[in-house]
Amino acid sequence: MTTSFKSHRMKTNVKNILQWTSGDLAPFNFMGEGNSAFIKNQCKYTNCFVIDHKTHLSMDPGDFDAIAFNGRDLNNLQIPKVRTIEQKYIFGAMESADNYPICNPIFDGFFNWTWTYRLDSDFRFGYITIYDMNGTVVGPAVNMKWPEVLEPVSDELKDTLSKKKKAGAWFVSNCNSKSKREIFMNFLQNELKQYNLSVDVYGSCGNFNCPRKMYRACAKLVKEDYYFYFSLENSFSEDYVTEKLLTALNNYAIPVVFGAADYTRFLPPGSYLDGKQLGVPELAQKMYEIINNKTLFYDYFRWRNHYVYKETSSKEDICKLCEMLNNEEKVSEVSEWPDFRRWWNGERYRDNCYRVK
Repeated sequence: MTTSFKSHRMKTNVKNILQWTSGDLAPFNFMGEGNSAFIKNQCKYTNCFVIDHKTHLSMDPGDFDAIAFNGRDLNNLQIPKVRTIEQKYIFGAMESADNYPICNPIFDGFFNWTWTYRLDSDFRFGYITIYDMNGTVVGPAVNMKWPEVLEPVSDELKDTLSKKKKAGAWFVSNCNSKSKREIFMNFLQNELKQYNLSVDVYGSCGNFNCPRKMYRACAKLVKEDYYFYFSLENSFSEDYVTEKLLTALNNYAIPVVFGAADYTRFLPPGSYLDGKQLGVPELAQKMYEIINNKTLFYDYFRWRNHYVYKETSSKEDICKLCEMLNNEEKVSEVSEWPDFRRWWNGERYRDNCYRVK
């Protein structure tokens, strides 16, 4: 049963959220309408009520507890003409700042809360969650603490790993990325020839095929056949580490990462290879060394004795939104992001916006 906005406004404990931008794109597409998403996900708080952006023209923006703006729609956007001091303006984004920079100076000091993949956001909408062996969430985190010593892998795990016979795999469909990962891969393929190795590239950018709808079968290939899986991001932004990493971690392959993140926030030392940091020649050499040294190869999986990696569920992230609006201490704080554009765009601010205001 659908309940109107006005009837909810009569309830003093309801937190009304207006989507100022489209609800069709992540993360807003997880928010649903009304309080349906909070009920569906069995959130601690279900008293948040979402109004779709298409209806805001006939409503007073000042009536809302929060107004949410999607980073993909933000530039050249007409902003609300009415704003109350009690309202929280929320910036939400899952796509990288490299692909969707924010350049208009009006947004410095505009937002009260950030809801993004960045680990230093007010609350995070992530791709990956790290659990300890007791099921407690431990990361990723800006100051991630890893054990000084990781326990050796079991004989059972060694048996699983010992059956690998191919160097590396990469599943990819975007062949013209901003990070130029496809060029990086071409250079690596040429470098690997001297070691009689190659990376099997699946999808429209390579010679191998495994459709997305057959992901389980594709993942099984990684688990059974490949020493390495290439988790190459399509763009360079701080903390932008997507679920691609899980294809490696959960299928017994060493991840080769390629991005602008500080990967020590996401992965224990000695569990991955950083292609951007190593460079092509050293990466190729290390791959060869690891493939030809089983003991060294096994050591890359010591983390499995300590951690479990899972894709972050939309349930966790959606519930955080309503939890924040029910946190009286957070709501009462006077908060803003005065240097928002520099924070969001990071080191590539000048390249992506052409100038620094």
